Amino acid sequence: MSRFFRENVKLIIVAVAAILLGLTAPAVGHGVHAQFAHNADKVDGRHAVGAAASIANRKGKLVATNSSGYLPNNIIKSAPNSTRLGGFTHAEMASMPLLVQGAGVTGTAAVSSSGVTLSGSGTGEMRFGFIVPPDHKEGTTLSADIVYREHTAGACAWYVSTSGLVGPNDHNGDLVSHNGGWLLPGVSNYSGAIDVPSGGSNTFKATFTWPFTDAPGKYVQFAVQRNADNAADNCGSVEVMGLQIRY
Repeated sequence: MSRFFRENVKLIIVAVAAILLGLTAPAVGHGVHAQFAHNADKVDGRHAVGAAASIANRKGKLVATNSSGYLPNNIIKSAPNSTRLGGFTHAEMASMPLLVQGAGVTGTAAVSSSGVTLSGSGTGEMRFGFIVPPDHKEGTTLSADIVYREHTAGACAWYVSTSGLVGPNDHNGDLVSHNGGWLLPGVSNYSGAIDVPSGGSNTFKATFTWPFTDAPGKYVQFAVQRNADNAADNCGSVEVMGLQIRY
């Protein structure tokens, strides 16, 4: 057998072996490309939807930004601390101070630089008006806190009557007005005695609640009348220093 013939036979054998090996080996490259094509519309196994997709359609999927580069407004149900302002809850912030020196007074009540003085004799009254704030939830408690001073050395009581007026507003077309009173602590009517303890500080707080319609936008009046000649009243003069509406 010639040398030329032997060398060519070897080449033929090698070529045939390579062809057979290629036919029998697994199509690794083809499998990878097929798998990639199958998941081409996913990121880490998740589908993506556009910014305009509904909440139901985007559940469990990636959401793209809109043409302005923003996500939908309802992409999250509630941001952490979204119900707080500077770390404070609405209940902690929901109050409205009123200027005592700007109160309307009648009878023996008098306005001074420090507040309103309700005399220890006769009848005197102070009044304020305010609009129910837009962030107040109708039906929840609307309270008036007054801070007052009474200088009698021993325990005493001052007898008050409360009144108020809820008026029309334009948020629901309600034109009905009615008179009513603020509730005194621990009683079911609109008048009674407020006990003042003896000793310690001579500055105290009294809280009244509003039992009537208190929708945002309503006009409400707060009025407190001192009936110093009532037998239950044995305090000296009462000086109202501050007032806030709390909701």
